[in-house]
Amino acid sequence: MSEYELPNPNKLRIKPVYGVDSYGHDLALPLLISQASNVATLTPSTASFHQTLHDSARPIDETLMFISESDKCELLHGGNDTNFDQTFIIQPDMSAFSYKLALNMGFGLKVSAFTSGTVNLGNIHLTITELGEGAGDTVVEDLVIDAGSSNLTATGEQIVVFHADIIRPIRLNKARPVKMRIQTVVEETGTNTWQVGMLPCYPLIPTAVPKQWLVSQLEAHLHATLDHAYPVFRDQNNQELMDYSGCSVEGCN
Repeated sequence: MSEYELPNPNKLRIKPVYGVDSYGHDLALPLLISQASNVATLTPSTASFHQTLHDSARPIDETLMFISESDKCELLHGGNDTNFDQTFIIQPDMSAFSYKLALNMGFGLKVSAFTSGTVNLGNIHLTITELGEGAGDTVVEDLVIDAGSSNLTATGEQIVVFHADIIRPIRLNKARPVKMRIQTVVEETGTNTWQVGMLPCYPLIPTAVPKQWLVSQLEAHLHATLDHAYPVFRDQNNQELMDYSGCSVEGCN
């Protein structure tokens, strides 16, 4: 073929490929709440400090982190003697498989008036639900995890560094919202006044020194699904045709 001849468009082919060598992508989603009331301050260095464990070991994950010498953190709660109950929503803009969801979150409990008995953060209830289309919603995960905290027997404060892993393939469908509901269960004997809620930022150690602080967040380890590429594959023209030999195009139309 001379340099002046046009190429035969029927002979041009682009092979669709999927990168099986890709490790995927870790997506960190900060848990954000905007409220002007029901806000309190906790002092980590004087608080009872606890951390949930996994198989008696401390979990490690990629997290959003900073260093500060502050000895104060913000508690967002639902009011006096009211358990924390908030629902967060994720709107996927592409279809993907989540092979791991890691929830890292700080919880705080403040006993502002004490009469008798005991107060402690007993457990955290995590529910993940995919909103359905006509067939109803699907509960993806329903976990209740022991906070591992001790009893408060006077006015005081408690911080729980909370972690939960969901390690199994979960399909996130484009434009189909996923809701994550987080609830606390405070165990109490006697009559007292307390506030419980989330800490948007929380320390890993209580001591009043420069230390690492984490952001309450959900981390997802994602891989793109094959149908994520279908709109790209469909956008072929006479100069850029797809070669589907050796693979099925069922469902691409």
